[in-house]
Order: sequence, then C-alpha cells, then structure tokens
Amino acid sequence: MTSESFCLLGARPLIEDTPTYKLHQLIDWQAIGAQLKGLYRRELTRGGGPEPYAPLAMFKLMLLGQWHGLSDAELERALKVRIDFMVFCGFDPSAGEMPDASTICRFRNRLVQAKLDQRLLGCINRQLEAIGVKVQGSTGAIVDATIIESAARPRVTIDVSEEEPHMTTSADADARWVKKGKQSYHGYRGYATTDTEDGYVQHVEVHPANEAEVNKLPAVIEAHIAATGATPDGLLADKGYASAANRQYLRERGITDFIQHKATRGHPLDPVFKALNRLIGGLRFKVEQSFGTMKRRFHLDRARYFGRAKVQAQMCWAAIGFNLLKAHRKLMRLQAHGGSAPA
Repeated sequence: MTSESFCLLGARPLIEDTPTYKLHQLIDWQAIGAQLKGLYRRELTRGGGPEPYAPLAMFKLMLLGQWHGLSDAELERALKVRIDFMVFCGFDPSAGEMPDASTICRFRNRLVQAKLDQRLLGCINRQLEAIGVKVQGSTGAIVDATIIESAARPRVTIDVSEEEPHMTTSADADARWVKKGKQSYHGYRGYATTDTEDGYVQHVEVHPANEAEVNKLPAVIEAHIAATGATPDGLLADKGYASAANRQYLRERGITDFIQHKATRGHPLDPVFKALNRLIGGLRFKVEQSFGTMKRRFHLDRARYFGRAKVQAQMCWAAIGFNLLKAHRKLMRLQAHGGSAPA
C-alpha cells in the first residue's frame, strides 16, 4: 500500500495531468497523516491480528468518494479500476486485497467518533496559507447557513413495544422539518464561515433544520475563532441574523457589525441602512458561492448519512474539497498568466 511501490511509480506518469493527481500535489499529506494517528486500537495495544489499512490512504479514499459522489460500494469498485484513485491513495493492486465498502464505512465512523473533521479542515487551510494560495490571517468573516436535506425519507412510525407508544417521523432521528418560503424541507441547517479575501471555508457545523439561525450566531463565531486562532475584525451576515442580542455580542467581542438591517412593521429602513445592506449583499456572495459549489460539485444538497455528527463530517469533507478546488484553480490562473506558483 505504499505510494513508492514499483507498480504505482510506473503508473504515475499516466495520470500526472488528471485533476485528482494535481490536487494530490497541493498538500503535504504526511502532515495530514500525523493527525490520524491513534484511530486504530491496534496502534495503541500493538496486538496481533491483520494489519489495518493505512489511515492516510483510507482518508484520501474517503475524500475521493465525497468529491465524485460515490457510495461506498461504488468507491470500492472504482478503486479497483481507476489508476488515478490508486496513485492518489497509495493502494497498490499488486499487494493483494483493497478495502471494501464496509471497511470504508467503518473508517468514516472512526473519524466521526474521533471528531477529527474540523481539525483536518484547519490543517489543510494552514497548508494552503503556507503555500500562498490562501491569505494568511484573514481579518474578516462571512457567515451563513444552507439547508441540507436528510438522507431518510420522512415517514411516521409508532413503536408500541413500550408502555408509552413512541412516534417518530424518520429513520434519521436528528433531522427536523423547516419551512422556507412556500417549500418545506426535512433535514439540517449547515453553517459555514468563509474569509472575506478569498472565500475559503474556515469552519462548518450542522444543526437540525428547525433551530433558528438567529440564535446560532455567537456559538458559530466562537467555533470559528477556535478553529482559526483569530478573532475576525468584522462579520458579514444577512438580515436573518439581525437581533439586538447578536449585535450586542459583536460589540462585546470587538467585532465590527456588518449584519444587514431589516425593517419592522411601521418602521421602514432608513436610506443609509438600505445602502449599507446593498454593500454587504455585494460582499456576501463568497459564502453563497461556497454553498453552491459544495452542493453541485460535492453533493451536499442531500445528506448521505443519518445523524447530525455524520452530516457535519460530510459537510466538512465537502468544505475540504471546495478549498482544494479553489486553491487548484487559483494556481492554474497564475500559471496561465505567466506567474509562478506561490512558494
């Protein structure tokens, strides 16, 4: 399973121009592998039994499944026939068996249980800063949320095995209903913060869809600060986050308030606030762009797993894919204009 095997070294020239291999070259994957140590009990006990697949290879394989919209079974089959998948992950077909769908599923569950999703997103972002494709120490943040529909079809079931009958509406116990406009959705709200310079995703988190956005702002910003190690100078958000409590929180935190203003009954907006709203709206496209790409390119429009923790991990893998894709495109633009890649 080593990427330095004779078989994989011979295959590498065949896939050097593929998007998969170019993404592979962006990152110091050994640094990512260091974050994955301790996932297997065998690493700690040094017990017997078969050697587990390398955690880094499994993580890269799981990312490929997310990026290409493949189920675990489809990913298992693709790994056996796609040379770019083999080289990217470091699985050598001459070494014997490759991971099957159940192995991929169990590894994903290990990542979720270890709560490594945010740590890995932060690690990759720091690498993108180090190579110069992401602005280091970005001073502004944009926050927003998007609906992620549940993987489960809503249906009502009644459990009469206990003294008190218990009613559930879905196999996904964490998903909830919410109405947006005239449309109802069953699932989650996925929150993201992006930087104001390049629009890279800095932090993500997921909550049931029926929990109001306006109440989540302080917790989301505190998590953003913990993830980035810096308090943003300013925060941009739409009028869905406008509340006296949120504005007070930003003042106490020393964060410039760029939340859009909203009119109230009998009190239309002052023209100054209307102009400010237009200005903020023109800057907020970066977070909306990230949602659009994560949904279209990385299949985040619908959850693939049950439960808030797994859906949050899915959103995090989509954010990693989005950031790597943005970094790759930025490098391609630099090269197309005769510039050199950042050091």
